[in-house]
Amino acid sequence: MQDIVIKFSSKKAADHFASWLCESGEQQYWDWMEYREQEESGNITATSFHYHGEEDESKDQDDPKRYGKFMCDNTIRTTCGRLDRQ
Repeated sequence: MQDIVIKFSSKKAADHFASWLCESGEQQYWDWMEYREQEESGNITATSFHYHGEEDESKDQDDPKRYGKFMCDNTIRTTCGRLDRQ
């Protein structure tokens, strides 16, 4: 596991960044990584982003209580792999 830390000078700025990443930043990142994957092998891409802390897997996937509050612990977790855009 590898961490990257970005510290914002205000909570509002941090909240806006997390919202941007969740709403459109992920897609821009994946567009970029599509080309990187043509040049590099291995699991180099964050293929999913998790914004709600630890999941309560006892709840259904469509139950909002499974995920908790958005950015509850100010941590965005990722799952890495490769994009499948064939």
